[in-house]
Amino acid sequence: MKKFLLGFAFVGLSLLSAKSYEISVDSAAQAGDVQLQPGLYKVSIAGTKVKFTNENSGKSVETNAVIDTAAKNKFDNTAVESEQGKNGAKIREINLGGTNTTVKFQ
Repeated sequence: MKKFLLGFAFVGLSLLSAKSYEISVDSAAQAGDVQLQPGLYKVSIAGTKVKFTNENSGKSVETNAVIDTAAKNKFDNTAVESEQGKNGAKIREINLGGTNTTVKFQ
């Protein structure tokens, strides 16, 4: 029984230490197959799933992405790269500050 509780506590602590990143979306933009409205979002990653949680409403949406180790050096800040298309803004990638990880959307 003690091993079970200890294992459960360890899993709980590892979930609490999951890192999230904050981005600002200035105008409506598509990231993967989800549409993000303007606002502040917490971005968290689990495998190839990317979860965007609107900090004002608390609503979350998830999409798939390619997680890549792109840079030799860590990014200083979290940065969003987007492009303007005929159907509006599209987020191409997010560089995660403090890491060398890039989240790429197709």
